[in-house]
Amino acid sequence: MNRNIKSTIIQKKELLDKNRNNYLVLELDNGESIFVFAGKINEERWSWLKEGTEINFTVEEGRNEANLLVDYVIEV
Repeated sequence: MNRNIKSTIIQKKELLDKNRNNYLVLELDNGESIFVFAGKINEERWSWLKEGTEINFTVEEGRNEANLLVDYVIEV
């Protein structure tokens, strides 16, 4: 089940998983974190996820109740 989170990115971390694939962890000003994987969001769209940007995120629940990004709309 998907849910929406409207928040501002306060920190963006680019990391590698055990298979050496890139992924992002977005820390939000509401205290939540969102994980971004290439299998859900095309890496070409990652550059728009900037610190200080307010975004309306659509997430699905992953393992251990993690927020997995499935889509987003930048608030203008």
